[in-house]
Amino acid sequence: MKRKAIGIIRVSEVNGRAGSKFHSPAIQRDRIERDCELHDLALVEVLDELDVSGGKPIAERPATFRALHMVEAGEVGAIVYGYRDRVDRSIVHGAELCQRMDAAGALLIAEGATITHSTHDGWRKATMESFLNEDQRRAVASKLRDVQVRAIAQGKAPFSVPPGYRKRPDGTTEVNLATRDAVRHAFALRAARVGCPTDANSLPAIRKYLAKHSIKMSLGGLVRMLANRFYLGELHYGDLENLTAHDAIISRELFDRVQEGKGGSRGRIGKSDRLLARLGVLRCSCGGRMSVSSKANRVPIEYFYRCTNPDCTIGHRVTISAPIAEKVVGDAVREAIADERGRATAAQKAHRAAGALREAQEALDGATRAFVKAGLSHEPVAVEELATLREARDIARVEADRAGVAVSVEIDGAADWDDLPLDVQRKLIVATVESATVSPLGRGAERLLVTLK
Repeated sequence: MKRKAIGIIRVSEVNGRAGSKFHSPAIQRDRIERDCELHDLALVEVLDELDVSGGKPIAERPATFRALHMVEAGEVGAIVYGYRDRVDRSIVHGAELCQRMDAAGALLIAEGATITHSTHDGWRKATMESFLNEDQRRAVASKLRDVQVRAIAQGKAPFSVPPGYRKRPDGTTEVNLATRDAVRHAFALRAARVGCPTDANSLPAIRKYLAKHSIKMSLGGLVRMLANRFYLGELHYGDLENLTAHDAIISRELFDRVQEGKGGSRGRIGKSDRLLARLGVLRCSCGGRMSVSSKANRVPIEYFYRCTNPDCTIGHRVTISAPIAEKVVGDAVREAIADERGRATAAQKAHRAAGALREAQEALDGATRAFVKAGLSHEPVAVEELATLREARDIARVEADRAGVAVSVEIDGAADWDDLPLDVQRKLIVATVESATVSPLGRGAERLLVTLK
């Protein structure tokens, strides 16, 4: 009987390509089919891994994550990629994939060749190829970074601009008079909800109003629009920002008032008493966040976490029992803070975080004094620099607070986890857990992979 195989087509960036302009997937599939014939494998499925970098961890690569779990479950015996650079662009993550495939006694194939760490020659060849792939990825990223820095400084958004704006031919942004007033009115309606909520300023009503003015979007898109600082004239892209990139069409006072109304203005946010609710650590293997849902018709009510990604690459929205997920994550945190090395690490993190906060505050204070002394405190460059330093200080403060909580309660937390207040348990989770990834395969607790910081 032939060994079963799964093929994986990976493309780092689709960039809107389709049809005759998007050749890579078809070429990779042909290569995968030829390699399966060459190695006498039965190709049972081909998974797409689009818009996914080969430099990401396995848990953040949906198709690879799923295929590897099928291999380790004994359902298939091989994973086939069309080309070697489709397998990985990371020495570390490439090594993990090889080692786990070797441990399962499975074949990892690309360009007709087997990739393995089971022999010295195999390890050397696979590691060198991963090194070259990662080196190329880093070189491209470095060049791209220079382009991005220049574009942001020039006020050129590397993404589609929101309603109310449009791009000029040179890539900079200008106000779109055809939609500006509708956007302003939408913000005004939402701001009026603060202290006076009505059906007229609810999200569905505002969405209908915008649709009448040729601005169509989902409720989620509307929520993001109402929180988008682009309307203040700011351009943010990753860690890059330009606070005077284009003309603002929403005043800061109106924008801040809309943000004030977020707490409770969208109606009841249920199940906030669940341990992992809105912490951001629980993720589906497709990369989507997991949110709390319930089966209210059950007695008692059954709570579970569900993938929020409507385009979940697994094929359906993955779910997991809330009590199971919370127990697995809680046990992982309890074990981490009970371990002597974990205690030392937590203390070191707290010390480093406190030092980073101190340095960030000193940098902000020093720059403020220098600009004031030079009479430049109101200059755009000074305002931008101080805003950057202030944000860095705020981030450092949050990290210091988290690390401090972890150290202050770790001893009692290990033994008396169930007696800790919910907010303390949550802070410990945020301070300790990098991610908790839910696989669509397996049953119960075995579906959850917890990665600690």
